[in-house]
Amino acid sequence: MINNKKEFELIFWVHLFLIIFSYLSFFYLDWKLIFFGVVLLQIYYFLRGGCDLTFAEFGDDKDITFVWYYLRKLSPNLNQKTTKIFVRYILPVFLILISFLSQKLMGYTPFINF
Repeated sequence: MINNKKEFELIFWVHLFLIIFSYLSFFYLDWKLIFFGVVLLQIYYFLRGGCDLTFAEFGDDKDITFVWYYLRKLSPNLNQKTTKIFVRYILPVFLILISFLSQKLMGYTPFINF
């Protein structure tokens, strides 16, 4: 069950900031740190069953993702399962690939280099 009373409050902004911060991490973090972070995040999702911020905002429904819930407002027919797979698995792999390619093959040096 989705709890609509907490939309766009502090937890939304914290969650959004963390997502943007992580999606832009290839600018400031070494690809090895990003890889390590993605692995840790996947372990966390496996052990917890999802994101604690999402649970705090929407309850303990493990099928709801932050991104799906808010993108659904723009596209009501957005598939929940497909969005979850894309956000949890495809985007992290893409983030690792883009960071590796930009740093190793194109010579970009991030601010925090390992």
